[in-house]
Amino acid sequence: MNKLLRLYAFACDCGINVVNARFSETKKAACLGRGPFKNVIIDKSSVNSNAEEGVILAEEIGHFETGSLYMLETSHNEAVSRCNRVKYEATARIWAYRRYLPPAEIKNSLRQTLGNARRAAEQCEVTENFFTKACEYYQTTGELVFEKRGLW
Repeated sequence: MNKLLRLYAFACDCGINVVNARFSETKKAACLGRGPFKNVIIDKSSVNSNAEEGVILAEEIGHFETGSLYMLETSHNEAVSRCNRVKYEATARIWAYRRYLPPAEIKNSLRQTLGNARRAAEQCEVTENFFTKACEYYQTTGELVFEKRGLW
């Protein structure tokens, strides 16, 4: 079973329904619901690859798993609303890194691809951007250390 299918199975086990539908002109995905009613809407017509779909789904599941849900419409205090949105997106993204691309997988893929990030991302079944951002995150936590000669 590939990585994307395992993520769909995880969503199902968590009681999260994943629906293919157009949400808006600007968003590819969204989380809707609370409590037992959990839905992730993905506009698959705007998704370019399985790698991108997996990254999007992992981040959306991360909102439910971390409780970092927010309202799409703005509140009376736009600055606070924007700040909370940024914080919740970061929390969900970190969950996605940890669940969907752990540091050991990054290390193995970089060794196997001789440090080629694009090929390593393909091997890990994620987008190159997600792969790079996950590497940066794990560097800040000390879980990945890069030196001039490569990964140590």
